[in-house]
Amino acid sequence: MLENENTEIVRRWFEEVWNQRRLETIDELLADDAVAYDLGGPGATIRGASAFRAAAEMLHAAFGEMHFVVEDIFGVEDRVAVRLAARLRHTGPLGQLPATGNEVTVPVMCLLRLRDGKIIEGWNNWDVATALRAAAAPPTQVTIF
Repeated sequence: MLENENTEIVRRWFEEVWNQRRLETIDELLADDAVAYDLGGPGATIRGASAFRAAAEMLHAAFGEMHFVVEDIFGVEDRVAVRLAARLRHTGPLGQLPATGNEVTVPVMCLLRLRDGKIIEGWNNWDVATALRAAAAPPTQVTIF
């Protein structure tokens, strides 16, 4: 794999923010004006570190068991591409959807852009439909938030 300083930042991001639930890492590694595209599903854009923190808190509450495994990662200049597997267990409410206890593993692909050691943009592509099925969402629901 082609790795650089930015790939190490992205590895740390997934390990600390998602696996260890260390939300203070958001303040350290995410730019204040960062944009996350499609994090909650198609068209769900999050702007700014505080909005991202709120989304992370909601996902942590809904999926009390969450673990990301980096399967592939490479970095070129200011971009990092990462392929992950996310194991999620729906243990808390997801919006109006009560906990089901269902567990799923969903594939995730992200392309991130970094500047000065911080993530400034992230394009997210993950199987939101599988996560929503684990939460027993109605078929018409296509985004998490």
